[in-house]
Amino acid sequence: MIRILVTKYWVLAHLLLVAGTLSFAPTVSAWFGLWAAGSLLLFTRFLPPVLKGESFWSARARVSHALGRDVVLWALLLAALYVGVGLFNGPRALVLDLSSVDLMDLSAKPQWIYTAPKMPFAPSSVNPAEGVPFFVGLLGGLACAVAVRTALPRGQRLLALVGLGLLAGVAALGAIVVGKVTGAAPTLALLGGVGGASALWLMLFCVCLGVVAEAFLEGRPVLCAAALLAACLDALGVFAFGGALMVTVAGVLAVVWVLFAGFTVHASGRGPALLWHVVLMAPVAVAVFAGLALMPAGHSLTTLFGHEPLNAAWEAFSSQWPFRQGLAASVLDLNPMLGLGPNGFAHFAELVIPESDAAAWGLWEAGGTALPNDFMRLLVERGLIGAILLLLPGCAMLGRCVMRGVSIAQNRTHTLRYRYVFVFAGSLVGVVSMLAMSLIGAPLHAPAPLCAFLIVCACMAGWMPRPR
Repeated sequence: MIRILVTKYWVLAHLLLVAGTLSFAPTVSAWFGLWAAGSLLLFTRFLPPVLKGESFWSARARVSHALGRDVVLWALLLAALYVGVGLFNGPRALVLDLSSVDLMDLSAKPQWIYTAPKMPFAPSSVNPAEGVPFFVGLLGGLACAVAVRTALPRGQRLLALVGLGLLAGVAALGAIVVGKVTGAAPTLALLGGVGGASALWLMLFCVCLGVVAEAFLEGRPVLCAAALLAACLDALGVFAFGGALMVTVAGVLAVVWVLFAGFTVHASGRGPALLWHVVLMAPVAVAVFAGLALMPAGHSLTTLFGHEPLNAAWEAFSSQWPFRQGLAASVLDLNPMLGLGPNGFAHFAELVIPESDAAAWGLWEAGGTALPNDFMRLLVERGLIGAILLLLPGCAMLGRCVMRGVSIAQNRTHTLRYRYVFVFAGSLVGVVSMLAMSLIGAPLHAPAPLCAFLIVCACMAGWMPRPR
């Protein structure tokens, strides 16, 4: 019995352990995070879960063959190599370029430039010490994604998604308890701040709703209850700590999800299941209203859905957009190497910030480190080449889903059942919402959201059934 449990669920348990450990990567040793990621890869290779009808040695051969031909693994290794080289090619300081100042023109504003890196034609880093948690999170997410894609069977991928949702939900519940006991608003620094944690909860909220529908249609009550609990806890975190914009997005996604689920179940011809699906949404609604009741002062139900908070959120986003657009255009114009080269992302033209934006100029003259959204840091440290390398694994995972869907559509002997649609749709909406929130104000710097993002992408990529 013990041998069966070890050979069947050991990789899944270690994957959740690694995902939970990476939540505390800023406070634990980086070597411990690397050891956790490496041990997961070793367990995946030498102690994989044994599927029904195969022996232990055939399972090892299956995983070994899958590791060798996995395109996503090589794409993730390339991205990790890019980030790792950038950590050693730094730091780069933001200094005032006095040569750009015309002493005869009193209205001229000085430019800030980044010092050249030690290795000119290589990726660089502004502050290597701050980049270590991101690098550890990327390696941990790589190990988890590889374990999901090459070793975990389809049923255990559901458990992995639910486990992620429960881990994030327990963190939300703990933050609420700590806030009520201490009387201070928690910073949620381990999850990437309030913005990063809210984006994480929003993604896993969408994913767990998909698992609820999947488990319900499969007739798995225990898994359905666990996924429903995870969805409630994640909704509690989103609606308790998220701002007006985040809460609005979550509410819209919840309504769209209920309509989509009702349409899909009705189209499948299972009318009674539609009523039960609506009933299952009742605990989620209770968690939503509980989260709204726990929101800080000034965010009551009457003020939250009014015009003032939404207008303030939209003004905050729209005020940053011209700055980002001008910065990107200036960087592309001055650096055709897209971040590489002797002066890669070193200079920023004066047209980056409008003359009328006094607040942005104040941040810029203070040193540029407090500029909104860390957009400048993302451009300098990652560059467009680094961003493309980091997006390659996700694109490859999504492409695998599309190719499987096309193969199933062309194969008339196999039909795609409706239950497959729910987890795929929930994961896709969650991933897109995480990317959207990272553009607005919660970049994927923290290890925990980054690792969860890669795990959800990996589960979604292998979710579509193989064509028979």
